[in-house]
Amino acid sequence: MITILPADKAFLQSIEAPADTEAMVLRDSSGTVLGHALFRVSGDEAEILRAETDEPLMIEALIRSVLNAGDCRGAVTGVCRVQSLAPVLKRLEFAPANDRYEVSIDAFFRSGCRHENGQTQ
Repeated sequence: MITILPADKAFLQSIEAPADTEAMVLRDSSGTVLGHALFRVSGDEAEILRAETDEPLMIEALIRSVLNAGDCRGAVTGVCRVQSLAPVLKRLEFAPANDRYEVSIDAFFRSGCRHENGQTQ
């Protein structure tokens, strides 16, 4: 089993996170940290600053957890400027916009699930 939960202050210090940022932490059932996503919620935006894990399939889960945290705090747009995340962001239907990728958080969570063939359920 894995969990993704908000980081505590000790974890944020261990990754030298800037003071105005938060993180979602991916852990296995023994509590071992498998990855994290660093983010900032500011105004109506939830910005993904970093998403790291040795488990490639979990990057998407970390991004989703950040968008959920933003949604809970009133953010309406998810944004990311991390170019190495572009393939995952595109798969999650983030759209390129100037120097970043954006997605409507409302549309992200309220649209149907998509299969690889593009059909919505």
